[in-house]
Amino acid sequence: MSTKGSKKKELGSRASSVLLGVSAKESTVSSHGSTLNEKWKFPIWPEWNEADINAEKWDAGKAGKEKEKSGKSPISHLFEDPEGKIQLPASLKVHSWKRPHEFLTNKIPVVVKNETSFDLFSANEHIFCSELMRWIISEIYAVCRIYNETALSNETSALFWKPWEHIYALCKATKGHMPLYNSYGKYVVKLYWMGCWRKIIVDDTMPFNAEDNLLLPATTCQIELWPMLLSKAIIKLANTSINETGKRELEEFTVLHTLTGWIPEVIPLQRGYLDKVWGFLKDIVPEFKLPKEKTPELDILQSDTKPKDTTVSELKHEVSSLNKQSDKPEKADRVGKGL
Repeated sequence: MSTKGSKKKELGSRASSVLLGVSAKESTVSSHGSTLNEKWKFPIWPEWNEADINAEKWDAGKAGKEKEKSGKSPISHLFEDPEGKIQLPASLKVHSWKRPHEFLTNKIPVVVKNETSFDLFSANEHIFCSELMRWIISEIYAVCRIYNETALSNETSALFWKPWEHIYALCKATKGHMPLYNSYGKYVVKLYWMGCWRKIIVDDTMPFNAEDNLLLPATTCQIELWPMLLSKAIIKLANTSINETGKRELEEFTVLHTLTGWIPEVIPLQRGYLDKVWGFLKDIVPEFKLPKEKTPELDILQSDTKPKDTTVSELKHEVSSLNKQSDKPEKADRVGKGL
């Protein structure tokens, strides 16, 4: 019994020493600046489990139960992300945060409006200054093109990969599910991180700048929310990649990996990688070759544009006709003098 008790005490002392070590480390980091400390803090999001999604509470029922237990009213009737507001890149200056019902006046928000196509370029020029936003937009298009190459060529075909299917709200985790607008403001996003699919919870608060422009990707359909919700979850994962050099907003983080689980090869566009970049382009870009035979259309164009050759006989004829015209006035003068 004494040995067991001593072991428990030893384990307890080890655990307390570990906790003390962590707190000491955090205090050391915080002494250098709270901003650096916040950057290094991020949760380990739970692994994806469809049973959890099917049992998810999407409304304010949980807040009502807390009110009954505590006897106090909840602070807000809308869901707020327990992880707090997302941290946007330094190139985007946040002025305010708004809910959909605050910036979509007299309109009913939806998660998905157009199920066949989307435009993430026209309405987002003001956020192209951010490398992270450019990558989010371009990688969504890249994955969509890879998966739906045959479907895009035929407008009647259904899309095989839909970016909004990474979002869950008021729906079950089934194939081809459709997330719905949740007035409570709670959404779950499925993304790949640290070797498996993860469950990432976001709310529907959106960042705006001083000019009242939305600082997240959006489609040309103002009432669609899926690009903003998906981007908020992606930004959470991007913030785990600490920017130490200051050259890129992403460091080694790739949006493609979070959407698919694929491991892309990143080749920097720098002087030391020129040979590798050139070899990569030669492998994937088809080599241009001049056509061996001229097409009939090209021959016709060349014949129309080519100046005609003038023969010697034609020149002699033109010269003789000019001489005859020049002789006529002289003959007229002689006739006048004779008169």
